[in-house]
Amino acid sequence: MNRLLRQISVLDMTEGVAGPCAASLLGDMGASVIKVERPEGDWGRGSEDPLRPYFVANNRNKRDLCLNLQKEEANPVVRRLVERSDVVLSNYRKGVMERLGVGYEACQKIKPGIIYCTISAFGQKGSYASLPASDTGMQAISGIMDSIGEMEGLPLRVSFPLVDIFSASMAVQGILLALYARQQGKLGTRIDISLLNAALSLQAMPFTSFLMTAELPKRYGNQNPTLSPAGAYRTKDDKYMTIAILGESYWERFCQAIGMEKISKEEMFKNNFHRVKNRAALNDILAPIFLGKTRGEWIHTFKEADILCSPLNTFTDVLDDSALVESISLWKFKLKDKEIRMMGNPIEIDGEYLTLELPPPLKGEHTIAILDELGYGHSEIQVMLSQGVVYSLSTL
Repeated sequence: MNRLLRQISVLDMTEGVAGPCAASLLGDMGASVIKVERPEGDWGRGSEDPLRPYFVANNRNKRDLCLNLQKEEANPVVRRLVERSDVVLSNYRKGVMERLGVGYEACQKIKPGIIYCTISAFGQKGSYASLPASDTGMQAISGIMDSIGEMEGLPLRVSFPLVDIFSASMAVQGILLALYARQQGKLGTRIDISLLNAALSLQAMPFTSFLMTAELPKRYGNQNPTLSPAGAYRTKDDKYMTIAILGESYWERFCQAIGMEKISKEEMFKNNFHRVKNRAALNDILAPIFLGKTRGEWIHTFKEADILCSPLNTFTDVLDDSALVESISLWKFKLKDKEIRMMGNPIEIDGEYLTLELPPPLKGEHTIAILDELGYGHSEIQVMLSQGVVYSLSTL
């Protein structure tokens, strides 16, 4: 039941993070995904091919065709793949797909109902359209890094490819909309997801605030800019927890829980507006109080008082908490005789998570089988292998 896209075929001509992640999300939903990979390999594999975590995380539920796109003989193979696909997904630079003969207009001629999705840095228009970009660059150029860090500290980068992953999610949403529109009779849809727009939409609240007030957002470290107290605090056992006081009733209960009822009605802390304004003074009061008990003791206290409080976990802490693990979608599989665990798809349908059907592919693992499905005979495949047009596991 959870493989709802099982009749949909996706041609994945992407590398890195955003495109491969989008294709895998569609594969998780049941789509048949063919990944076209260069002989040099998707740069996301890195030097640890095929076990680099970034590649493993973003390339499950797809098959791999290793194709030398530099050779003209590869172009008919790509066009035949398009002919059998419902969705073409690409994150190559502007002009690359056109040079291969499979730009949007060409694909529409091959398959009028094609859904053509590109993930680009700056979109398809304007003087920046042909420029490449990385997740780090997009965090910088979009203002994300400028808003992250301690109040008086340096700008910081989110440590994982936030913009890429969010762009992948947006691409999948666009493709699902196009598939729905196709059911209503729409033939052909062109979708473009720019990393820039994705990065700015992640910041919709502070960006809208700037557009309305012309005030640049400040850095707040681990504090919530709109609530107080709300952020991370150190405890007696040198661990950290987060709390979030969402309203005045919570504030009163919070003050009772920490034994400081006297400050709950003080003018400078009487409501959230004043507490945000006087955040530093309030934190000066709270910091030594939190150092008086261990994190476990505080979490118990705040849960009893119905105050939002969470431990600041490492991944080790997450997996050591059996109750948390019960709530996580995790997949297990073997790759090159190594037992691997990875984060699964978080979507749950009718009580079941989406499943792992295919582990991340080895480079060229399915080349011969895919060419056979495309109608190439044994002798034709052998010629392409000998000429270096395609590669399989036995030739790499």
